[in-house]
Amino acid sequence: MWLQEVEGRVLEQCIYDGVSLADANAMRRLPPVHRDLFDNFVFAATAVAVGESDWSRFPIACLGYVSAVHGDLTLVPPLIPPDTADVVADVLSRFTPFKSGDERVADGSRINEGQHRLAEELFTRLGGDRGDGARAAGARAHSRMMSARIADGFVHPVIGAHIWSDVPDAPRAHPGSGPEVTVLELVQQLLARWRLFPAERAGVERDILAEARSIGLVGGSRADGYARSQRLVRTLTRRRRRHRPRGARHQ
Repeated sequence: MWLQEVEGRVLEQCIYDGVSLADANAMRRLPPVHRDLFDNFVFAATAVAVGESDWSRFPIACLGYVSAVHGDLTLVPPLIPPDTADVVADVLSRFTPFKSGDERVADGSRINEGQHRLAEELFTRLGGDRGDGARAAGARAHSRMMSARIADGFVHPVIGAHIWSDVPDAPRAHPGSGPEVTVLELVQQLLARWRLFPAERAGVERDILAEARSIGLVGGSRADGYARSQRLVRTLTRRRRRHRPRGARHQ
């Protein structure tokens, strides 16, 4: 599924949850086509790392992006750091399609050994090597892409935050995973607050935007990122408890 389709479904759910049509219209964004294609490539290519697909999604993503840019990998999408674009171009320049007779690897997915190596290389180069394996690096790459999409204004903070934090397999509980992953618990807390307290939505959206800007495609650089996120999570939890109706804890 395309990233833009997922964003549309999240917006639709916001409407069902009570967001007015006028407010929903203001939440829509129209990114440049090339940026959409690039973000969608990273979204699809790293899906296996966050539990949203199997390894076969990677070669599909590669073929789709190369076809969409007509094979011209030298083009840099809007606001994408050149180094990031170079990594993607380098990996895709060495990608070859699955051929009849190729042996499947990675749990039987339709991906051959060479494609699997390229996938792990892409994850590690985009997500950074922390010694915790290619999947964890892929989760960081996924987080970097979504946070940059929010920070660059190409998706509304709330819509982007839903997709950013809805990653079942991300190792968010481990401080060593990096701020790209440990921030996700905080993002979920902010989303919960946005839903519960409409009067505070503008402030919550600013908080989400601030967290997205602290990560971006180059990754979080805060040495105290994990500790800061945990302090904010505790603060948000205390606020929710203060607003909980009396007796609700015992229901």
